[in-house]
Amino acid sequence: MLLVPPSYKMQVLKYIPERLYGFVGIPETNQQAFFHLGVFDPKGGWAPHTRCTQCSRDCPWSQTAPPPILGEPVIVLVDLTQQIEGKAARATRVERTVVPVPLRGTVETFDAQRGYGFVAGSDGKVYHLHQSEVTETRIPLPRQIVFFYPGVRENKPRACHVRLCWDQTP
Repeated sequence: MLLVPPSYKMQVLKYIPERLYGFVGIPETNQQAFFHLGVFDPKGGWAPHTRCTQCSRDCPWSQTAPPPILGEPVIVLVDLTQQIEGKAARATRVERTVVPVPLRGTVETFDAQRGYGFVAGSDGKVYHLHQSEVTETRIPLPRQIVFFYPGVRENKPRACHVRLCWDQTP
C-alpha cells in the first residue's frame, strides 16, 4: 500500500532567497513546515512576460518564474513521519495555486541606513520595501520605477522580488 503524505492549504510565511529555503504555514494556527526551493513547483502558475515595456533592453527577471512570494497561497504536502520533536515539519512538495502578476511601482522613500522604504504600486496600494527583497545590489532611489510581485507579510502589503528599472532612474 502506497502512503501519500497529507496535503494542506497554507501560505508562504518566509522565504530567504540567498539560502533557497523558507517556511509555509497557517498563521491562525501557528502550524508551520520548512521547505527547500527544490520542492517548490510553480505548476504553470506563472506566465512569462516577454519584455519589460519600460526598459530598452530585455530583462531576465521577467523570463523566469518568481520564487515563492510572501503570503501567496500554496498547497503543501508534508511527510509527518519524518517530523522531529520541537522542529517544523518538512514539506515534500509546495505547489503554487495562483498566477503571480508583477506590478509597476514608484519608490516613495528608501532609507539606506535602515534598509527599508515604501513603494507606491500601480494598483494604488503602498507596499513595504525591504532591502532583502531587491534582486540587485543597487539601492532604490526615491521616484525610481520598480517592478515587483505583491506579497503580504504580517497582514501588510510587501513588495517582493523587486527589480529596479535600469532606464527609469530619477
